[in-house]
Amino acid sequence: MSATPAPFSSPELSLAKSGVKALYLQAAALAAFEVSPASPEVIADLVDQGFALANRRPSAVASVLKLIAATLEIAEERGDHMLHEGNVEAAKQKVCPIYPFGSQPIGA
Repeated sequence: MSATPAPFSSPELSLAKSGVKALYLQAAALAAFEVSPASPEVIADLVDQGFALANRRPSAVASVLKLIAATLEIAEERGDHMLHEGNVEAAKQKVCPIYPFGSQPIGA
């Protein structure tokens, strides 16, 4: 059995935020959505808050991917052509609580 990784360090958290913003922007581009200037920051803020104490990294990353997917789905359902802060917030409401955004991982 391997040791549980420690929560993200400050440099790792900064890298995680940048990586998640890049994933969000790439997903938006693949789905043919434009992106408002502030919506990637909303995702980064969620990562900053949730990942700061996350010690189940695979679960945390999977949850971010679910959040991004839900954001795209909600924008499509609404007929939006641009992802904005409201799409991210609605996605958060749809998928949360999921670890590390307000819930513990299964088996914790």
